[in-house]
Amino acid sequence: MKQVISYLGSGCKNCIKCVKSCPMDAISIVNEQVIIDEDKCINCDICIQACDQKVLRIKNIDLESTLKKHDYNIALIPTAILSDLKTYDEIKNIAHAIKEFGFDEVVQYSDIEGLLYKQGLKDSKNGEEVMLTSFCPTINKLIINDYPTLIDHLLPYDYPVEIAAKKLRQKYAQKDIAIYSLCECVGKLTLAKQPFGNEDSNIDYALSVSQMFPRINQFKNDSQEELEINEYGVKSIVGDLYGDKRLSAISVEGLSQIRKALDLIEFDQLKHVDLMALFACFQGCIGGYYLWSNPFEGCFNIKSMLDKCKDNIEDINHLDYKKIESMIDDCNGNLASLDKKDYIKAHEITSGNEKNFKERLAWFNKVNAILETLPQYDCGSCGFANCRGLASRIASGEVDDSLCRVKRR
Repeated sequence: MKQVISYLGSGCKNCIKCVKSCPMDAISIVNEQVIIDEDKCINCDICIQACDQKVLRIKNIDLESTLKKHDYNIALIPTAILSDLKTYDEIKNIAHAIKEFGFDEVVQYSDIEGLLYKQGLKDSKNGEEVMLTSFCPTINKLIINDYPTLIDHLLPYDYPVEIAAKKLRQKYAQKDIAIYSLCECVGKLTLAKQPFGNEDSNIDYALSVSQMFPRINQFKNDSQEELEINEYGVKSIVGDLYGDKRLSAISVEGLSQIRKALDLIEFDQLKHVDLMALFACFQGCIGGYYLWSNPFEGCFNIKSMLDKCKDNIEDINHLDYKKIESMIDDCNGNLASLDKKDYIKAHEITSGNEKNFKERLAWFNKVNAILETLPQYDCGSCGFANCRGLASRIASGEVDDSLCRVKRR
């Protein structure tokens, strides 16, 4: 998964807010240009929120012209959209408005989310290790980048939206269809635009909820499109609702807290937990940047609608696992296709890669030696997030220490 956040350049004041806010040290400013390291970037959208000039953004598609290119257009709407609504019937009004706008079909996939939610609870019960579940591309990229030893802790499920898209492709195999994913965050947008694990996504186009909704307002009326929202699908995407009293399942939200939890798991310090659900956004998917309501209000809205949601999945103790397996068969694209060996090699210290380890240790010592010559104020005036970031670039020969304004004084 590559980063898809674009830098427009014009209007940037080099305030370095994006540099200082990035939790991965993926952003730097070189020659007054914002540089985003694609390998480090996890598409968390924190830099977009920090940029007052709005020069960091995701490029939107020309929706009207795109709809004309295909015979049959299908919109996949996320469960998190409920957090922006006051009543359950509004989701049906919105589905009708989306069809009036120009889509031929509107699909909601909370049933798949609910199915995988219950399957995750079952698969992690009484296991020897803490299992992790995340349908958040941002968190999965974080684990791949910084915690490769925990990849085998991830439950091997594909993303619900990808499973839904694949099922639609099978259903309409004889039609020229286009599948559009309405997304609540940058991470979900990147899943469709630049998926990792899958060479190609089953989704053709991705657009933000905030791009779509202003355009359909004129089509909203009392007419409704019948949709059913699954109760467990809703619980699977909201931090406050995740878990089951009969199982040791918890949710963790926010990158800083997730890092703390992953550190504990990596050093085998987290006990009595079977399953941990990880959400990059506060309160889960309802905290997505492209939703209007704040997460507190969104959680209140969703809790008030839960009794209207349908639980059309079997009880957790009587799950039809063959049915579940048939739904995700051949759909294990993203997480399951990630070979653990591909990511754990660089973290194993064996005689076979002792030279590589020595090289890395030499590099670490070289960067530390340069760091000792810098003031270590981490002021960011050099264009890097901290002095270590500058020291790394100096060590690689890309820049020199003249960028350090404090040292020049």
